[in-house]
Amino acid sequence: MIKTITFRPSRIGCPSIPGTVKGIVMSMPGVEEAKIHYDERSVDVRFDDAKTSQRDITKKIGQEMGLAFEAVPLHQDFSEDAAAACPM
Repeated sequence: MIKTITFRPSRIGCPSIPGTVKGIVMSMPGVEEAKIHYDERSVDVRFDDAKTSQRDITKKIGQEMGLAFEAVPLHQDFSEDAAAACPM
């Protein structure tokens, strides 16, 4: 089954963190899409739960970033405009 979950760091960090997380999760089997919300420092991840799980994704982000992430309510628009939203 395809699921979509929004992940956000457990503590406020650099606005570029979601972009790094997107690269990490897109390399995982079963992840189909990742959409960044720089203004909220979060990333929506769409994945096949037959191939990976929310726990696997959270663990991978933690291992790669050394930063705890938590699942939060999903964004309604699930849209990405990183170029316009990124302050860098």
